[in-house]
Amino acid sequence: MPTRVRRRSRFTFLLLPLMFCAVAMYFGWQGTRGDYSQEARAELAHERAQRESQLAELVAVREAMEAKVMGLRSDRLDADLLDERARAQLNLAHANEIVIYHAMDPAWADGSR
Repeated sequence: MPTRVRRRSRFTFLLLPLMFCAVAMYFGWQGTRGDYSQEARAELAHERAQRESQLAELVAVREAMEAKVMGLRSDRLDADLLDERARAQLNLAHANEIVIYHAMDPAWADGSR
């Protein structure tokens, strides 16, 4: 019975090291440029700093609004603030006052200032 000897390829011994190199290159690439890389962490830190500054601005606006509301409470009523809000809401003025019309600033239109 004849036997055939199969000749091995010259590149067979390179197959396993090439696969390991490919896997190592993949993880190396993901470590430098992927979703959890140092670049992505730097972007997240920058975004966090922006959001913290936005939060500080919003807290300041909220505190200003709370101060206005405290002036309108019945136990501590500020007459000037009440008069100002009533005139703004009812669009009224006294007979002896001079009214100067100007273009409305959008920030003043919602009463946030």
